Amino acid sequence: MKKANSALFNMQIRAIEPKDFAFIRSLAAEFPTFTVPSEYVLWFFIRFHPDYCRVIEQRSGVLKAYLLAMPTSNPRDGIAIWQAAATESDRAFTLEFFAAYLRDLVGHTGVKSVFFSMPNDPASLRLINSLAKQFANCEIERTNSVPAGQNEFEFKLSLNVSKTGEA
Repeated sequence: MKKANSALFNMQIRAIEPKDFAFIRSLAAEFPTFTVPSEYVLWFFIRFHPDYCRVIEQRSGVLKAYLLAMPTSNPRDGIAIWQAAATESDRAFTLEFFAAYLRDLVGHTGVKSVFFSMPNDPASLRLINSLAKQFANCEIERTNSVPAGQNEFEFKLSLNVSKTGEA
């Protein structure tokens, strides 16, 4: 466990920069259901949604993960996560880092919903439940099938839900 703790202390979340684009594109290519974003799409994300897009970097400068997200217009108080990916050896830590970042982002933006798509399989559902535990009073809902034919579904985390289900 000591090794895991030292790994956590040697990482930081920071804004994505153009120099990170090659890493993001390369990592996205490792996932068969991901679209490899063009440099223009990445520029667009960091230009218009800079607070929602991050990389996890070791203090040595080695990149380990990325998050591409944006605010939603319908509903107005939501965040859509387009992609979150980590190098294979660092996937266990990535959820914790990005969940902490999302908690802070939710706190200062007033977000009430987080949307993302994933396969509807046991491993993905464990990941979703783990993410939901990072937020107090959170409800998970599987909403729509993603039309891309990849057997993925849209999920919604409703945040700050009372025990009776009212927001």
